[in-house]
Amino acid sequence: MITIRRSEDSSTVSQNVTGITNAFQVSKYHKHDLTRIGNEIGATERFFGRIEGFYIRVTNLTGVSSTPKITLRACCDVNGDFTFYPDTEGELALGLTTTNSGVAAYEFRLPLRQFFDSGDIYLFIKLDQGTCTLANSCVTWSN
Repeated sequence: MITIRRSEDSSTVSQNVTGITNAFQVSKYHKHDLTRIGNEIGATERFFGRIEGFYIRVTNLTGVSSTPKITLRACCDVNGDFTFYPDTEGELALGLTTTNSGVAAYEFRLPLRQFFDSGDIYLFIKLDQGTCTLANSCVTWSN
């Protein structure tokens, strides 16, 4: 009997990107290297796998209502032109005691072959109102 092992991986970026507004900005993103698994780096590999989902955490929310919405776009290039996950809006789940931060989760569950000879993907976000800081993002995938 043949056994097929499914590999589950993730990439987490914890870098503050300030000044997120109600428009996508080409200079404000999180870059994820999907060829990096643990301490192994697969230099110049083209990513091919099943993107399972995305988690986005924002902080420093200002000028928003009690139900702010965030839109995510995932791209294969730093300019945001080669989109593989089109603009998808989700409601932020705000903290119970700290309401100026929140989290949104998105499901994708489709295979992706990176358009270029790279393992990098780029996550861009925008709010429906106010401003925030993109604090953390996570991409999960399987092979």
